[in-house]
Amino acid sequence: MPSRTNPLREIEAFNRGRLPNLLALKYRKMAATPFGYFRGTNHLFHAAWPGQAWLERMPAVWLNGDLHLENFGTYRGDNRLVYFDVGDFDDGCLGPAGRDLARFLVGLSLVARELGLGRSEGALARIFLAAYRGALCGGKARWIERRTATGLIGMLLKDLERRTQADLLLKRTQVKKRGRRLREDTGKALKLPKAERDRVIAFLERFARHRADPDFFTVLDVAQRVAGIGALGLPRYVVLIRGSGRPDGAALVDLKCQTGSTLLPRMRQRQMRFASEAERVVEIENRMQAVGPAFLTAVKVGGRSFTLRELQPSADKLDLEAVQPDAAALEAVVWSMGELTAWAQLRSAGRDGSANIDDLIAFAKNADPFQRLAALSRDWARQIEREWRDFRASPLARQAAKAGTLPQEA
Repeated sequence: MPSRTNPLREIEAFNRGRLPNLLALKYRKMAATPFGYFRGTNHLFHAAWPGQAWLERMPAVWLNGDLHLENFGTYRGDNRLVYFDVGDFDDGCLGPAGRDLARFLVGLSLVARELGLGRSEGALARIFLAAYRGALCGGKARWIERRTATGLIGMLLKDLERRTQADLLLKRTQVKKRGRRLREDTGKALKLPKAERDRVIAFLERFARHRADPDFFTVLDVAQRVAGIGALGLPRYVVLIRGSGRPDGAALVDLKCQTGSTLLPRMRQRQMRFASEAERVVEIENRMQAVGPAFLTAVKVGGRSFTLRELQPSADKLDLEAVQPDAAALEAVVWSMGELTAWAQLRSAGRDGSANIDDLIAFAKNADPFQRLAALSRDWARQIEREWRDFRASPLARQAAKAGTLPQEA
């Protein structure tokens, strides 16, 4: 694997200008585990891409750009049904299939070691690649059926399908004298400066004018949203809106600033032109997912590009720390993720420069590049563990550890 001259300097430069309290939280999460570091440094991962000929010869596909276990999860589609699929397309673009496969396999190696399943590391990689190749050879884009899903994914889907809007509002909001407001004591939402708050409210007022039911989007409250690792410290808002007007009919909207893909500038493939960074994310997400999430729209707030989507009671990423799966449970999940990755690529095949289905089938039938990819990813994971140890001992991590923590921060 190619080594970087100064990862710490690159991390500091990449994150410059972010909100200090959320940047400190990001660094604390990165210092906690090698996988947390991996999640927070996608820009370093793509900068270290080996660029060997056999990797660049892989067929061009629409890429998620940050494929790892915790970027799969449940959401309610615009048809109001719950799905489990790949998500978070902030770094999406067109490029060689190996980019997403390597990203997933490196993260899988790190997770296996953290869960004490290091002996299963090679087996897990083989399971993911076998599922991926088998699904590509099938040549048909499918999705995970809610009624027949089993194991950890089945439990997630069945549990989350039962969650109600009232459950979400109870968790994220509270009723005060002035009406329902966002809670700021959970570590999920932080108070905004007045000017920033007013800017978001003014945007929603303009947005509502073009909706069938403008009153649905009447703003009740706005806060800085705290979620994920990679985007922590960038503008991201949770907006409480009136919704249906019933006592538990209020709704939540997620507004996420899209600053650009860390992967796209490194691609040799000619890229499709999008009107904005948010348009890129929305278009790729709609192409690769079985069904698009509710409300997903590209918008401008204060001249900056944002994605808007509904924040749902059924939306949940796969939280490995909370679930702590054993080897068998993780194997089943990894198999499904391999299939979902292939189905997403089949679903978007032949679009604006991506390989067609016949080319993807031919690619899947040759075992050699997949064996080489698995070996490359194991070595890469070891390098990332070394970088993580250096980061954990760095002034960036030490200063973040001394900074004030957020409410209920683990």
